[in-house]
Amino acid sequence: MSLHLPGRRLVQTARSLTARPSPSLHLKNLLPQSQCRQASIFNRFGWGKKKKADPLAEAVEKQEVDAKKYYERLNKRTAGDSIFDEEIKSSEAEKGEGETGMPMAGYGFSNAREHKMRALDPDPRWRVKWQRRRIMQMVRNTGKPLSKDQQNRLVEREHHDHSDNLQTSVKKLVHLAHQLAGKTVDEAITQMKYSKKKMGKELVYVLNEARDNAIVTRGMALGAVNGEVLDKPKKIQTKDGRWIEVQDPTRLYIDQAWVGKGPWRGVRVQYHSRGRQSLMWKPTTRMYVVLKEEKTRIRLHEEKLEKQAKKKPWVHLPNRPVTAQRQYYSW
Repeated sequence: MSLHLPGRRLVQTARSLTARPSPSLHLKNLLPQSQCRQASIFNRFGWGKKKKADPLAEAVEKQEVDAKKYYERLNKRTAGDSIFDEEIKSSEAEKGEGETGMPMAGYGFSNAREHKMRALDPDPRWRVKWQRRRIMQMVRNTGKPLSKDQQNRLVEREHHDHSDNLQTSVKKLVHLAHQLAGKTVDEAITQMKYSKKKMGKELVYVLNEARDNAIVTRGMALGAVNGEVLDKPKKIQTKDGRWIEVQDPTRLYIDQAWVGKGPWRGVRVQYHSRGRQSLMWKPTTRMYVVLKEEKTRIRLHEEKLEKQAKKKPWVHLPNRPVTAQRQYYSW
Protein backbone atom coordinates (compact mmCIF):
# COMPACT_ATOMS: atom_id res chain seq x y z
CA MET A 1 0.00 0.00 0.00
CA SER A 2 1.12 3.56 -0.65
CA LEU A 3 0.18 6.73 1.15
CA HIS A 4 -0.81 9.66 -1.07
CA LEU A 5 0.48 12.73 0.85
CA PRO A 6 2.64 15.68 -0.20
CA GLY A 7 6.37 15.45 0.57
CA ARG A 8 6.27 18.58 2.73
CA ARG A 9 3.63 17.02 4.92
CA LEU A 10 5.62 13.81 5.19
CA VAL A 11 8.69 15.73 6.43
CA GLN A 12 6.64 17.53 9.08
CA THR A 13 5.16 14.26 10.13
CA ALA A 14 8.61 12.63 10.49
CA ARG A 15 9.88 15.58 12.56
CA SER A 16 6.90 15.44 14.89
CA LEU A 17 7.35 11.69 15.37
CA THR A 18 11.01 12.05 16.32
CA ALA A 19 10.36 15.03 18.62
CA ARG A 20 7.43 13.62 20.59
CA PRO A 21 7.03 10.03 21.80
CA SER A 22 3.31 9.90 21.08
CA PRO A 23 1.78 10.46 17.62
CA SER A 24 -0.18 13.62 16.90
CA LEU A 25 -3.95 13.64 16.88
CA HIS A 26 -4.36 14.01 13.13
CA LEU A 27 -2.17 10.92 12.47
CA LYS A 28 -3.94 8.61 14.88
CA ASN A 29 -6.47 7.71 12.25
CA LEU A 30 -3.70 7.05 9.68
CA LEU A 31 -1.76 4.52 11.78
CA PRO A 32 -2.71 0.82 11.60
CA GLN A 33 -5.12 -0.05 14.37
CA SER A 34 -5.90 -3.49 15.84
CA GLN A 35 -8.73 -4.49 18.14
CA CYS A 36 -8.53 -7.40 20.61
CA ARG A 37 -11.74 -8.86 21.97
CA GLN A 38 -11.64 -11.19 24.93
CA ALA A 39 -15.30 -12.11 24.73
CA SER A 40 -16.05 -14.42 21.82
CA ILE A 41 -18.84 -16.77 20.92
CA PHE A 42 -16.89 -19.65 22.49
CA ASN A 43 -16.24 -17.78 25.75
CA ARG A 44 -19.73 -16.49 26.31
CA PHE A 45 -20.28 -18.77 29.32
CA GLY A 46 -16.96 -17.97 30.97
CA TRP A 47 -15.10 -21.11 29.84
CA GLY A 48 -11.43 -21.12 30.71
CA LYS A 49 -11.82 -18.88 33.74
CA LYS A 50 -10.97 -20.06 37.23
CA LYS A 51 -14.05 -20.95 39.18
CA LYS A 52 -14.56 -19.51 42.61
CA ALA A 53 -14.15 -21.88 45.52
CA ASP A 54 -17.40 -23.43 46.73
CA PRO A 55 -18.10 -22.46 50.38
CA LEU A 56 -19.79 -25.80 51.08
CA ALA A 57 -16.84 -27.78 49.77
CA GLU A 58 -14.44 -25.63 51.78
CA ALA A 59 -16.51 -26.19 54.93
CA VAL A 60 -16.52 -29.97 54.42
CA GLU A 61 -12.79 -30.05 53.74
CA LYS A 62 -12.08 -27.91 56.79
CA GLN A 63 -14.22 -30.18 58.97
CA GLU A 64 -12.34 -33.28 57.77
CA VAL A 65 -8.99 -31.64 58.46
CA ASP A 66 -10.09 -30.55 61.94
CA ALA A 67 -11.34 -34.05 62.74
CA LYS A 68 -8.06 -35.57 61.58
CA LYS A 69 -6.06 -33.18 63.75
CA TYR A 70 -8.35 -33.91 66.71
CA TYR A 71 -7.80 -37.68 66.46
CA GLU A 72 -4.07 -37.16 66.08
CA ARG A 73 -4.05 -35.11 69.30
CA LEU A 74 -6.01 -37.82 71.10
CA ASN A 75 -3.57 -40.52 70.08
CA LYS A 76 -0.53 -38.60 71.30
CA ARG A 77 0.86 -39.56 74.68
CA THR A 78 0.31 -37.00 77.39
CA ALA A 79 2.83 -38.41 79.87
CA GLY A 80 6.24 -36.81 80.34
CA ASP A 81 9.65 -38.19 79.47
CA SER A 82 10.54 -41.59 80.86
CA ILE A 83 13.32 -44.15 80.52
CA PHE A 84 11.18 -46.21 78.14
CA ASP A 85 10.57 -43.44 75.59
CA GLU A 86 13.10 -44.74 73.09
CA GLU A 87 11.72 -48.27 73.19
CA ILE A 88 8.13 -47.05 72.84
CA LYS A 89 9.00 -44.79 69.89
CA SER A 90 10.92 -47.56 68.13
CA SER A 91 8.05 -50.06 68.61
CA GLU A 92 5.49 -47.53 67.38
CA ALA A 93 7.62 -46.78 64.31
CA GLU A 94 7.94 -50.47 63.46
CA LYS A 95 4.23 -51.05 64.00
CA GLY A 96 3.14 -47.97 62.05
CA GLU A 97 5.22 -48.56 58.91
CA GLY A 98 3.33 -50.38 56.18
CA GLU A 99 4.50 -52.12 53.01
CA THR A 100 5.51 -48.83 51.39
CA GLY A 101 7.62 -47.84 54.38
CA MET A 102 5.41 -44.85 55.21
CA PRO A 103 4.19 -44.42 58.80
CA MET A 104 0.51 -45.17 59.19
CA ALA A 105 -1.76 -42.58 60.80
CA GLY A 106 -3.33 -43.48 64.14
CA TYR A 107 -7.06 -43.97 64.48
CA GLY A 108 -9.66 -44.65 67.17
CA PHE A 109 -10.19 -43.13 70.59
CA SER A 110 -7.87 -43.06 73.54
CA ASN A 111 -8.61 -45.42 76.42
CA ALA A 112 -6.43 -43.55 78.89
CA ARG A 113 -8.22 -42.89 82.17
CA GLU A 114 -7.31 -39.19 82.27
CA HIS A 115 -8.74 -38.76 78.77
CA LYS A 116 -12.09 -40.36 79.62
CA MET A 117 -12.58 -38.75 83.02
CA ARG A 118 -13.82 -35.50 81.46
CA ALA A 119 -16.69 -37.37 79.81
CA LEU A 120 -17.38 -39.96 82.54
CA ASP A 121 -16.95 -37.69 85.57
CA PRO A 122 -17.27 -34.04 84.45
CA ASP A 123 -18.17 -32.71 87.93
CA PRO A 124 -16.60 -34.77 90.75
CA ARG A 125 -17.94 -32.53 93.52
CA TRP A 126 -21.51 -32.91 92.34
CA ARG A 127 -21.02 -36.71 92.13
CA VAL A 128 -19.77 -36.88 95.73
CA LYS A 129 -22.73 -34.81 96.95
CA TRP A 130 -25.18 -37.02 95.06
CA GLN A 131 -23.66 -40.20 96.51
CA ARG A 132 -23.84 -38.68 99.99
CA ARG A 133 -27.55 -37.87 99.56
CA ARG A 134 -28.27 -41.38 98.30
CA ILE A 135 -26.53 -42.96 101.30
CA MET A 136 -28.48 -40.72 103.68
CA GLN A 137 -31.72 -41.65 101.94
CA MET A 138 -30.87 -45.36 102.17
CA VAL A 139 -30.19 -45.03 105.91
CA ARG A 140 -33.48 -43.18 106.47
CA ASN A 141 -35.45 -45.83 104.55
CA THR A 142 -33.93 -48.73 106.50
CA GLY A 143 -36.71 -50.70 108.16
CA LYS A 144 -39.49 -49.29 106.00
CA PRO A 145 -41.59 -51.77 103.99
CA LEU A 146 -40.61 -52.10 100.34
CA SER A 147 -42.90 -50.84 97.64
CA LYS A 148 -44.62 -53.21 95.23
CA ASP A 149 -42.21 -52.32 92.43
CA GLN A 150 -39.18 -52.98 94.64
CA GLN A 151 -40.56 -56.36 95.69
CA ASN A 152 -41.06 -57.33 92.05
CA ARG A 153 -37.51 -56.29 91.22
CA LEU A 154 -36.16 -58.55 93.95
CA VAL A 155 -37.92 -61.57 92.46
CA GLU A 156 -37.89 -60.89 88.71
CA ARG A 157 -34.81 -60.39 86.56
CA GLU A 158 -34.25 -58.16 83.53
CA HIS A 159 -31.34 -57.29 81.26
CA HIS A 160 -30.70 -54.12 79.24
CA ASP A 161 -28.57 -54.29 76.12
CA HIS A 162 -27.94 -52.28 72.96
CA SER A 163 -26.22 -52.64 69.61
CA ASP A 164 -23.31 -50.75 68.14
CA ASN A 165 -23.84 -47.81 65.80
CA LEU A 166 -25.52 -49.32 62.74
CA GLN A 167 -25.18 -47.65 59.35
CA THR A 168 -28.85 -46.91 58.84
CA SER A 169 -31.46 -44.33 59.80
CA VAL A 170 -34.01 -44.25 62.60
CA LYS A 171 -36.92 -44.37 60.15
CA LYS A 172 -35.71 -47.68 58.71
CA LEU A 173 -34.69 -49.40 61.95
CA VAL A 174 -37.79 -48.44 63.96
CA HIS A 175 -39.94 -50.88 61.95
CA LEU A 176 -37.74 -53.77 63.02
CA ALA A 177 -37.95 -52.58 66.63
CA HIS A 178 -41.77 -52.68 66.45
CA GLN A 179 -41.55 -56.18 64.97
CA LEU A 180 -39.32 -57.47 67.79
CA ALA A 181 -41.22 -56.02 70.78
CA GLY A 182 -43.28 -58.68 72.59
CA LYS A 183 -41.71 -61.72 70.92
CA THR A 184 -39.55 -64.35 72.56
CA VAL A 185 -35.83 -64.15 71.85
CA ASP A 186 -35.80 -67.36 69.80
CA GLU A 187 -38.77 -66.22 67.69
CA ALA A 188 -37.18 -62.78 67.18
CA ILE A 189 -33.90 -64.34 66.01
CA THR A 190 -35.83 -66.49 63.52
CA GLN A 191 -37.73 -63.46 62.23
CA MET A 192 -34.54 -61.43 61.71
CA LYS A 193 -32.70 -64.35 60.11
CA TYR A 194 -35.24 -64.55 57.26
CA SER A 195 -36.03 -60.83 57.07
CA LYS A 196 -35.62 -58.93 53.80
CA LYS A 197 -34.18 -55.93 55.59
CA LYS A 198 -30.44 -55.33 55.42
CA MET A 199 -30.13 -54.68 59.17
CA GLY A 200 -31.87 -57.97 59.99
CA LYS A 201 -28.56 -59.85 59.83
CA GLU A 202 -26.98 -57.35 62.22
CA LEU A 203 -29.83 -57.70 64.70
CA VAL A 204 -29.39 -61.48 64.75
CA TYR A 205 -25.90 -60.93 66.17
CA VAL A 206 -27.23 -58.30 68.62
CA LEU A 207 -29.96 -60.61 69.95
CA ASN A 208 -27.58 -63.55 70.32
CA GLU A 209 -25.14 -61.39 72.27
CA ALA A 210 -27.91 -59.96 74.48
CA ARG A 211 -29.23 -63.47 75.25
CA ASP A 212 -25.75 -64.73 76.17
CA ASN A 213 -25.09 -61.70 78.39
CA ALA A 214 -28.43 -62.20 80.17
CA ILE A 215 -27.65 -65.86 80.88
CA VAL A 216 -24.08 -65.25 82.06
CA THR A 217 -24.43 -61.98 83.99
CA ARG A 218 -28.03 -62.21 85.30
CA GLY A 219 -28.57 -65.96 85.58
CA MET A 220 -31.69 -65.84 83.41
CA ALA A 221 -33.23 -68.64 81.31
CA LEU A 222 -31.93 -71.41 83.60
CA GLY A 223 -35.30 -73.00 84.35
CA ALA A 224 -34.46 -76.29 82.66
CA VAL A 225 -31.29 -76.60 84.74
CA ASN A 226 -32.92 -75.58 88.04
CA GLY A 227 -36.04 -77.70 87.48
CA GLU A 228 -38.50 -74.80 87.20
CA VAL A 229 -40.28 -76.10 84.09
CA LEU A 230 -44.05 -76.45 84.53
CA ASP A 231 -45.66 -79.86 84.14
CA LYS A 232 -48.67 -78.37 82.36
CA PRO A 233 -48.37 -75.38 80.05
CA LYS A 234 -50.01 -72.20 81.30
CA LYS A 235 -52.09 -70.10 78.93
CA ILE A 236 -51.78 -66.34 79.40
CA GLN A 237 -52.73 -63.20 77.52
CA THR A 238 -50.09 -60.63 76.65
CA LYS A 239 -50.58 -56.86 76.84
CA ASP A 240 -51.18 -56.67 73.09
CA GLY A 241 -54.06 -59.19 73.32
CA ARG A 242 -52.34 -62.38 72.07
CA TRP A 243 -52.80 -65.69 73.87
CA ILE A 244 -49.65 -67.79 74.39
CA GLU A 245 -48.71 -70.95 76.26
CA VAL A 246 -45.82 -70.88 78.71
CA GLN A 247 -43.99 -74.09 79.61
CA ASP A 248 -40.78 -72.56 81.00
CA PRO A 249 -41.32 -69.52 83.30
CA THR A 250 -37.68 -68.47 82.77
CA ARG A 251 -37.95 -68.22 78.99
CA LEU A 252 -36.60 -64.90 77.67
CA TYR A 253 -38.75 -62.46 75.77
CA ILE A 254 -38.24 -58.89 74.51
CA ASP A 255 -40.26 -56.61 76.74
CA GLN A 256 -39.16 -53.33 75.09
CA ALA A 257 -37.30 -52.42 71.92
CA TRP A 258 -36.57 -48.91 70.71
CA VAL A 259 -34.00 -47.05 68.60
CA GLY A 260 -31.88 -43.95 69.11
CA LYS A 261 -29.71 -41.69 66.99
CA GLY A 262 -25.94 -42.09 66.93
CA PRO A 263 -23.13 -39.84 65.69
CA TRP A 264 -22.93 -38.84 62.01
CA ARG A 265 -20.62 -41.16 60.05
CA GLY A 266 -20.04 -38.88 57.06
CA VAL A 267 -21.31 -36.14 54.81
CA ARG A 268 -21.47 -35.53 51.08
CA VAL A 269 -22.53 -32.66 48.84
CA GLN A 270 -25.91 -33.02 47.16
CA TYR A 271 -26.38 -31.00 43.96
CA HIS A 272 -29.72 -29.41 43.05
CA SER A 273 -31.02 -27.49 40.08
CA ARG A 274 -30.06 -23.90 39.30
CA GLY A 275 -26.58 -24.35 40.74
CA ARG A 276 -27.74 -24.97 44.30
CA GLN A 277 -26.13 -27.36 46.77
CA SER A 278 -26.77 -28.83 50.18
CA LEU A 279 -25.12 -31.25 52.61
CA MET A 280 -26.45 -34.77 53.02
CA TRP A 281 -25.41 -36.30 56.35
CA LYS A 282 -25.08 -40.07 56.73
CA PRO A 283 -26.70 -41.22 60.00
CA THR A 284 -26.07 -44.05 62.45
CA THR A 285 -28.65 -45.66 64.74
CA ARG A 286 -28.62 -47.87 67.83
CA MET A 287 -31.10 -50.55 68.86
CA TYR A 288 -31.94 -50.88 72.58
CA VAL A 289 -33.67 -53.98 74.01
CA VAL A 290 -34.93 -55.02 77.46
CA LEU A 291 -35.05 -58.77 78.07
CA LYS A 292 -37.29 -60.27 80.78
CA GLU A 293 -38.47 -63.71 81.82
CA GLU A 294 -41.96 -65.14 81.35
CA LYS A 295 -42.50 -64.82 85.11
CA THR A 296 -43.21 -61.14 84.52
CA ARG A 297 -45.93 -61.80 81.94
CA ILE A 298 -47.49 -64.47 84.16
CA ARG A 299 -47.67 -61.99 87.05
CA LEU A 300 -49.18 -59.27 84.86
CA HIS A 301 -51.82 -61.70 83.57
CA GLU A 302 -52.76 -62.79 87.09
CA GLU A 303 -52.96 -59.17 88.28
CA LYS A 304 -55.27 -58.37 85.38
CA LEU A 305 -57.60 -61.28 86.25
CA GLU A 306 -57.56 -60.28 89.92
CA LYS A 307 -58.47 -56.70 89.04
CA GLN A 308 -61.39 -57.87 86.90
CA ALA A 309 -62.63 -60.13 89.71
CA LYS A 310 -62.62 -57.25 92.20
CA LYS A 311 -64.81 -55.07 90.01
CA LYS A 312 -68.32 -54.36 91.23
CA PRO A 313 -71.22 -55.64 89.10
CA TRP A 314 -72.18 -53.06 86.53
CA VAL A 315 -75.58 -52.79 84.81
CA HIS A 316 -75.47 -51.11 81.43
CA LEU A 317 -79.09 -49.73 81.67
CA PRO A 318 -80.80 -49.03 84.99
CA ASN A 319 -84.05 -50.88 85.74
CA ARG A 320 -86.47 -47.96 85.99
CA PRO A 321 -89.56 -46.90 84.03
CA VAL A 322 -89.10 -44.78 80.96
CA THR A 323 -90.49 -41.22 81.41
CA ALA A 324 -90.92 -38.04 79.37
CA GLN A 325 -92.23 -39.76 76.25
CA ARG A 326 -94.09 -37.84 73.54
CA GLN A 327 -95.40 -38.53 70.09
CA TYR A 328 -93.12 -36.01 68.36
CA TYR A 329 -89.37 -35.89 67.91
CA SER A 330 -87.45 -33.78 70.43
CA TRP A 331 -84.71 -32.69 68.08
